[in-house]
Order: sequence, then C-alpha cells, then structure tokens
Amino acid sequence: MELENIEQIGNVPLKQIIVDRTSSPVHAAGAAERRLYMKFKLDPNYGADGEEMRYTSWAEEYHLSPLRHNLLKWFPFVPGSTILEVGAGCGALTGLLCRKSRRVVALEYSKQRALITAVRHSQNSNLEVVVGGLQDFVSDEKFDYIAVIGVLEYAGKFYGGERPHRWFLAKLRDMLNRDGKLILAIENKIGLKYVCGAREDHTGRVFDSIYDYPHGHEVHTFSKKELSDLLYAAGFDALEWYYPLPDYKLPQAVISDKITVKQLDPIWRSFPAATGRRHRKEILSEKRFGRTLAQAGLFGEFANSFLVVAGRADARVHHDSGCLRFFGADMGRKRKFRTNKLICRNDRKTLFVLSPDNDDAADFVHQIAAKEALAKTYFCDRARVATGELSDNALVYAYLPFPSLAELIGTAIIDGDVGFGRSWIDDYLGFLRGLPAERCVPHVFLSEMGMPQSEISEPLPCFCCGIIDCVPHNILFDQQNEEYHVIDNEFTYDFHVPIDFVIWRAVHTLVVDLQNQIQSCVSEERPVVLYSGHGANREYIPLSWLDVITSLEIPVKQQMRWASAFQNTIVCRRSNLSTRLKTKPRVLKHVAIAEIDVSNGTAERIYEVLRKAKRLF
Repeated sequence: MELENIEQIGNVPLKQIIVDRTSSPVHAAGAAERRLYMKFKLDPNYGADGEEMRYTSWAEEYHLSPLRHNLLKWFPFVPGSTILEVGAGCGALTGLLCRKSRRVVALEYSKQRALITAVRHSQNSNLEVVVGGLQDFVSDEKFDYIAVIGVLEYAGKFYGGERPHRWFLAKLRDMLNRDGKLILAIENKIGLKYVCGAREDHTGRVFDSIYDYPHGHEVHTFSKKELSDLLYAAGFDALEWYYPLPDYKLPQAVISDKITVKQLDPIWRSFPAATGRRHRKEILSEKRFGRTLAQAGLFGEFANSFLVVAGRADARVHHDSGCLRFFGADMGRKRKFRTNKLICRNDRKTLFVLSPDNDDAADFVHQIAAKEALAKTYFCDRARVATGELSDNALVYAYLPFPSLAELIGTAIIDGDVGFGRSWIDDYLGFLRGLPAERCVPHVFLSEMGMPQSEISEPLPCFCCGIIDCVPHNILFDQQNEEYHVIDNEFTYDFHVPIDFVIWRAVHTLVVDLQNQIQSCVSEERPVVLYSGHGANREYIPLSWLDVITSLEIPVKQQMRWASAFQNTIVCRRSNLSTRLKTKPRVLKHVAIAEIDVSNGTAERIYEVLRKAKRLF
C-alpha cells in the first residue's frame, strides 16, 4: 500500500491511499458535510458538548450529538492500546477513541469526511487519518481493537464479490492482534422500530428489511442469528452481545444480553427510536410492543441495533468487558450535573459506578459523596443510605438488587391491584412521617430555588434536611429484611424543605413514569382523573391517589412553580410544569374509558399491519 501525505492539520497527519484504478466509489460531499467542514475549520470545538445546540438537519445531529459517545464511553479499553476505526465518518467517535488509547488510525472512504475528522480532532497527536477503503488498506501493524460502527452493511456496495460481508470481516480479523477485539455496531434487520412501521434507514421503504429486501439493494443489514453466523464464519469467537437503546445512532443506554429486560425497566423511556427528519407513524407502539417482546424473552432478537464485541477464534484468552448496563449522562442537564451510570461485574462482584461525564461534573460527584454523609446522619436508623467509595473521580457502590418502591407500585398496577398500588404509597408516606421534621418558614429553600420569600408567609411542616429527591424511585425495599435503602442523594441539601413538596414530587414522578401502566389498566373499578397534557399526550392519575394531593396544605399550582424552579436549576432549557387537575371533589370528572386506548391485541394488530404492508410491494 502506498500512502500520499495530503497535509498536516494541526497535530494530525492526513494521508490518502494511492490506488491503480482511475475511479473509486468514494462518498460525494453533501451540503451538510460542507457546512460542518466550515464550522470545524472556524472552531474545532464546535458542538463539543451539545449544550443548547439546535440541529438544523438529521445529518448535523447524527455527526454532532454527544449521545454518539454513549455507544463506547463505558468500554474498558486497555490503556496504551492501538485502535483502527474503519469508517470514521465525520469523527463523532474518533475523539473518544483518542482519549482512551495510545494510537488511533481513522480510515474513511470520503475525503470530505476525512478532512472534517482531521480538523475536528486536530489537537490529538495520537491520531492519523487515512482516506481510502478497507479493500485498499494494507498494514503490517496489528491492532488491539478495530471499531466498525455502521459500516458492515455497506460492504456489498463498496467491496463487491460473492461474499463481501464475510470477506470484509475476515480481513478485519487478520488485522487484529491475536488477543484483539472487534467492536461492531449495526442495525437489526427485524428491529423493533421497523416492525412498528419505521422506514428502513438505508432504502427508505417500510418493512423492506423485514421482507429481506425484496427489491434488492446493495446495503444489507442482518438479524441476530445471521450476524452471529457471519462472524463465526469469518473466524471470530466469544461474541459479547449488547443492545444500544433506542439504537446505536443516538444511544442513551447500552445493555448486555446477560440481563433480563423487565416491563418497568427505565430503558423504555428512551423509546421510540429517532428516524432522522423522516415523517414516521407508529403503526404499533414501539415502547408497548417492546415490553411485550421482553416479557416473552425476545427483546434481544428484536432490538433496534446490535453492538457486538468479538475476539479471534484463535485467541489465547477471552476477557469479558463486564458491562451489564450503561446509562449515559442526561444531556438535557447543565454540564456540571451530568453523570454516567454503569452496572458491571468485577471479580465476581456486581458494582454500580457513578462517574462524571466531563471535567466540570467531577466536583459534583465529589459533592455527592458529602451529601451521602449528610443523608446517612439524617436518616440514621430509619433507612440505610447507599454510600459510594471515591475512586478516580468516580463513586463505586456495591450493587443493591432490591426493587424500588416505584417498581413495586408499578408491579401492583400491572397485577390488577384495584388501588393502583396505593398500599405501597401509604407505606412510603408512613416512612416519610417518621423522619425528623419541624414547622418553619423554609427561607433558604425559597432562596435556593430562586423564589420570592413571599411564597410562604406561615410556618409549614418541613423536613430538617433537604431530601428533595426522596421519591419512590430512589427508595429500594429489601422485602426479606423489611429495610429501606435510600439511593441517589445527588440533590440532598442542608436546609429545610417543605414535606408537602417532597410528597407532591413523589406523586408527580409516579404519574409521569408509570403512565403507560396506569392507562393500560383503567376500568370501571379502577377509575382515573385527567392530570395534565392534551390530545395524545394526556396523562391521568388514579382516583385512589388523589386524596394524597388534596390533603396537602400547599396548592398544586404553587407546587408546580416550585418544581419548575427546582428543575430549572439543573436543566439547560427552562421549562414550566402545568396541570389540568381539578382538586375540588365537586368538580372532579372521571375519564371515560373510551378516551384511553387499552387494547392489548398486539399479535392481531401486527398480523393485520403486515398483511396490509404486503400489498404495498
């Protein structure tokens, strides 16, 4: 292989493979890529953290969104390793790989995209960018890792031959060190979003991949079994399967196939998957049908995307990455509040690791350690407080395998409890009543929330510690020992907080996070009341929960103002919570059951959809 040095961009050498043929199937530069190049040329840090970014196109969002990093942010790359990135694109993951390794070679078919990658990461002295395709790339160097993100499906288009995908993977295997790892991400041809009506990402046709590309297409994705067989045939072994959620393009979480996805798992908040700027109609609810598949043990077969870590079949040792699940930082938060959450196995122990997403958030993680000490003193013997051990700016906890009170309430709803889990809410309220409190005017609370002191003129019952986030989601219950475990004390303060505010936040979060369960279980015996929203976005509260809110001294609208004020201290974009709840019993109106779609005939609906879709081809 002969390389031509095109130019030196900052610390990054940009090279191009010299080929004999006069033409090469190189991507043409689009308008979005030309704009990106000019942006990065003016400012290499353009869009670095995504804060307050408003993307003008799907291409810009895909290349710039910090969510892209969640795909590999958690991966335990060995320090001092070498990485070959095949299909670097515009360098969305290249900077992350540079920070985690000694040397990165970014191979990109498009010269325009390679230029963007070099300019974007020009400060990295451990990066080399090469313009060219894998079929022309030859190197004596063996790599510790090869990252292939959203590239394998194009092997048939760019490389040709009878078995282009197998050839592609076999070449990658030969370029790995004997104990090296291939890291591969690709769409699932029978992914949940495609089943629910999304257009195939490459062809733009509904159900195209599900019908195995009946029109023929050079771009081809695979099911889990097909991809597994292909990797084994190419000489790989010891496959580790992960599912980026909602998909690998903009993942908010990554989960291992070693864990069981449950109906009340927080991963469902990330669905439905984004489909760019294309209009999409969900023929089936991706979230609800996904829960059904998970319950049947089929989630892995229908996950929208796969992330596979594979070793060579002749490797001397195979080391598992140990990751069970990873939740990336909430990019809606201000930088200083962004933290990543990882559950992993280490030396046969299951650990929970809370780490800062950026340098600004490192202080916040250290503050959490101090707040946990404050909470431990406050709760005393009334509950155990999860405390982490600081290690390299991260907090490491022993994993607690207990359900939260929110999960227990959600399970009661699903199991048909007439009171929508009200008995668990009463237990929660009883727990709160046993905590140290006193009547006072919480001046510091109002000041910290940016609210005028006139909001409260008379003393109110207040907790002696600012346990604002002591809601059912953050309280685990050990049913065997009948012990409460309080977790997630990141927003615990050393000032008084109104008890009513904590109770209202608890009910509000339950209504929002358990809305699917609430709506699917409405009946004449289990009535609900309109809580907030309009049209398809309406939310309902069980009638059996309503007296918890009506018994509060502080009016609901005032609670909403406080909650909005608290939220706006944390998030980037200001928001104002609102409710349509009428709390006076004489004006309460039960929602008609017909207002809520409670149909559960998932199988019948999907069969009908597929029958209709068949007529489109």
